[in-house]
Amino acid sequence: MKKHPGLLFALLLAGCGGGGGGSSASTSSAAPASTSPKACTDGPYTTDAAKVCTDASGNLVTAYVYVQPNTVIPDGTVITADTTWQASGSPYFLAGTVRVAPGVTLTIPDNTVVETYRSVPCTADCVGTIPTKGIINVAGTLNVGSQGPVQLLGVTAANTSLTQDAGGGVVSITHTVLQDAFVQISDVAPFSMTYSQATHLNVTPIVRNGVTTFEPGTNGYPRLSRSATVTGNTFVDSAAFAFDPSVFVQNNLFINMVDPLVLIDAFPAAGQPPSGIAQRNSFLFKKDSPNLNRIVIESHGTYNASTVHSLHFSNNFWGVTDNTTIQSRVLDSTDTANPRLPNVILYAPPLQTPDPATPADPQSATPNV
Repeated sequence: MKKHPGLLFALLLAGCGGGGGGSSASTSSAAPASTSPKACTDGPYTTDAAKVCTDASGNLVTAYVYVQPNTVIPDGTVITADTTWQASGSPYFLAGTVRVAPGVTLTIPDNTVVETYRSVPCTADCVGTIPTKGIINVAGTLNVGSQGPVQLLGVTAANTSLTQDAGGGVVSITHTVLQDAFVQISDVAPFSMTYSQATHLNVTPIVRNGVTTFEPGTNGYPRLSRSATVTGNTFVDSAAFAFDPSVFVQNNLFINMVDPLVLIDAFPAAGQPPSGIAQRNSFLFKKDSPNLNRIVIESHGTYNASTVHSLHFSNNFWGVTDNTTIQSRVLDSTDTANPRLPNVILYAPPLQTPDPATPADPQSATPNV
């Protein structure tokens, strides 16, 4: 069972290696990946992990990035007027935290790349470091993408924050590729994510004996706001999210979910049907996945036999067709011994094949289990 929802940015877990963490090339790295001191001659950024370099004092001189940046957004930037990060200035490198002020819109249009420090791959067992960079805190509006493609690489897009007036904004992401990214959502702020591809979203890679697995990378889980929309996306080796019955979760492809969807016990008043939809998704676990999770959805709250509700979770494709396996991937109040499973999740009938409007499986050559 997951921890109570909530976000503390200081507790976010990142990738295993160093290679980032400063607002400039001279800022100290939490975990320098090189064996310096030595002369650093490759400039402030490198796409070759072997060329990450620190000076004699341990300050990061050459940082590991996804692509060589064209525009650097300084740490502490506050956007106070409507702003567009045009594709002509791409790639944009976030050297720290950017804040979108209330009443202001930041637009990241098609063909734009936004990145931050990349974690250097581990050469031995590792658990992770703490990222404090590459965060867009949204108190106004963040619009990412239109028809695509946009890339968010290692970036955190958030409309929840511990800082007064730093969160609570509108976040809209569409036709975007997210890699090693975090999306941290307030349950009272509008959010939509549509027709995007996310790999390693909201997770931390863990290396043990040469095998890489993933685990949820926050101290809680993103809880989607009322009437949020998550449609037409592909999630690979990613953490899931919490949602209530007003959220639209449709035609998404989930491959090797790192943890399950969480149904929050926030049903409408007696006699009122839920307004959201959670159908026509595909939930696939691949034969070769080292991730341990095999649960797709769990109910969350406090069990009360007099107020048990039902969520229609039918017409989803599970990658398998036998009901015993499907039932084993649902945790709800049919397990009355567990006091945190308050409602019934009605998965029948399942789809026998994926819905045509759901993204195709890019790993179709690997069997589902």
